[in-house]
Amino acid sequence: MRARALVVAALAVACATPAHATPPWGRPAAVATPRPAAGARARASSPAAPSLASSVPTAELPEHAPVAAGAEGPTLGATDLARLLGATKYWRATLRKLELRTASHRVQLTVDNPFALVDDRTIELPVPVRSSGGVLRVPVALVDSLPRDTSITRLIYDARRGLVLRVPPEGLVRSPRLVPTAAGLTIAFPTDGPEDAVVIGRARAHFRVRLRGLFVGALPESLPPGGLLRAARLLPASDGCAFELVVAPEAQGYRLTPSPRGDAVELALLRSDDAGAERFAPEGTGAAPMLRVVVLDPGHGGGDAGVTAQGAVEKTLTLELARALAREIEQHLAARAVLTRTDDRAVGVQQRAETANRARADVVLSLHFDGSPAPGARGVTVFCPPATYAAAAADGPQPIALLPWRDVATRHAVRSRALAEAIASQLVLRGLGPVRLREVLPEPLLGVNAPGLLIECATLTAATDRARVTSADGLDQLARALAAGLDAYRRPE
Repeated sequence: MRARALVVAALAVACATPAHATPPWGRPAAVATPRPAAGARARASSPAAPSLASSVPTAELPEHAPVAAGAEGPTLGATDLARLLGATKYWRATLRKLELRTASHRVQLTVDNPFALVDDRTIELPVPVRSSGGVLRVPVALVDSLPRDTSITRLIYDARRGLVLRVPPEGLVRSPRLVPTAAGLTIAFPTDGPEDAVVIGRARAHFRVRLRGLFVGALPESLPPGGLLRAARLLPASDGCAFELVVAPEAQGYRLTPSPRGDAVELALLRSDDAGAERFAPEGTGAAPMLRVVVLDPGHGGGDAGVTAQGAVEKTLTLELARALAREIEQHLAARAVLTRTDDRAVGVQQRAETANRARADVVLSLHFDGSPAPGARGVTVFCPPATYAAAAADGPQPIALLPWRDVATRHAVRSRALAEAIASQLVLRGLGPVRLREVLPEPLLGVNAPGLLIECATLTAATDRARVTSADGLDQLARALAAGLDAYRRPE
């Protein structure tokens, strides 16, 4: 469904109440969290409970071969090298020579000889080719001397993993470089696809960048002292790789652009709010959000089918997704899930809001599926209330203010934005994107007095999205991602 414009209705008095918030590279750090006030509801699960957000599936490695570390340095078996290159082997026993032939190239290796012939070039290796137990072992340095044209498989030595890998079609991401500048700090991520880099989380405490490509680098062992970057780590991702940064409060904006040479993407963290710089997400303070009751609002129902495409019906999918997500919430988050409808019936906007408010919801998720006449439209859109209400800019007690009753969700705009960031990140990391965030108060959240989102969980008119959500495990996969987003939201550390 489409997010509709807000219709301002009668005014009601709304009193704002208190709202429910590192380490070297690669290592999480303990972060102190304010203790909840006496009588406050406890978090639904123990802090020691495993995080669903940590269960993101990681991308499968491309075809690879192990590297052996020996006295003469790292070596690769010649048979493995031939397999990775898709080459045919020709052994000449009398000369103790092995020739590897591909469609366009040949590599000639000689036992106990430190020189290799690659086509018509002679390459000097750091150590000779050796025979051990009838197996030829080749110094991995040869990999860097192989031709770079498209007629031969591209290989790379990943020292961090101790493997030689086929370079995947989406390319590689290498070690990031930190460059202090007069304006702040620039983090350059060398990548074969700088145009594919995207920010998937804008909060300073959980700033996330996803890149296409296999990460074969290493993270810096230290950060510039007194800089705008406090900590960072590599995140698991089902497609490409992702980095999570902890950005200092002094940073006022950021800019993500391809490098002038086009071989990297550069993230500039800026001390001043420069023209054209992107803003960080609004942030609250105080204790971690509680997650005792989650209200799930399956969109449409009854005579309102919503989007239909090739047999996929929105009202049916939203209800099935809500049921699957309710199971995830109750089994893994130790929270109670309440549905605004449990069968195929029409439910009005006001009735949905009343269900959420009577349940004293800590979070409301209005579940929908999108449709578009544009042939390229696909992915997820997340709508969250905009932080236009003054009290939404900060947590803590606020003065009494007049507020249209339908606008009450804007009181929770900062929390809603944090929830949107957490859920969007999990969807992207699990390969269920692309995800767009829109700050607008959608109709299903009118009158809802809790942090809430409307999520268009996929675009049914896109064949790939439709096939995914209608597959046997499609909605369960989506439910697990949404539950992981809820888990990440309640764990700001």
